[in-house]
Amino acid sequence: MDGRKLSEIVIFVVCESILISLFFFLSKGTLVFYLYIGLSPLIFAFLCFYLKDVRSTVGQMLQSRDLVIFIAVFFIWLYLYAISGNGTLFVLETSYFPVFLEEFNFRFIIIVFLKRYIGEGRAVIIQSLLYSVAYSNYLVFSPTGYPGLYLELFIIDNIAMACIYGAIYYLRKNIYIDISIHMSLYLMDVFLPASMGWIAYVSTPV
Repeated sequence: MDGRKLSEIVIFVVCESILISLFFFLSKGTLVFYLYIGLSPLIFAFLCFYLKDVRSTVGQMLQSRDLVIFIAVFFIWLYLYAISGNGTLFVLETSYFPVFLEEFNFRFIIIVFLKRYIGEGRAVIIQSLLYSVAYSNYLVFSPTGYPGLYLELFIIDNIAMACIYGAIYYLRKNIYIDISIHMSLYLMDVFLPASMGWIAYVSTPV
């Protein structure tokens, strides 16, 4: 392995360790939360610049026609929230965190980088496991919220949904559809009756 590849692996592991650690400890205080949402785009920019595969794939993704789908979905939700009186700020907040930060990291950077070494299919599986590890903070810090069988179901749901979102990236080679679905499933919760609230909860990778 040449020096460049080794340095890319080290940088990737260090940056992902920081991102996943911050994500894991989000519930420990507002400082961690603001560090996560503030540092993440800076780390993403650095990884996109330093990791050759990621840098070249960003260029390809920006040229994808699926971008039009995301833009349309985004403005539809802005319109729906505006006319319903729910306010558009929540749409902007949700599209950034959790949607963009999660999708860009797990369904793009991790898959694109790992596929060179283990193949894209295995990379999709690895990102889903890492995603489940990141979201296991709920199990660690709020164990009483998932008693008995709910704990196993929570883990299975996270892995399964992350695999599905990863598979969408695998098929489309961009994250616009992932972002559109992820964002829509979060935002639809406001418009669902209480009896159907489980749909958005189970279908989002959380």
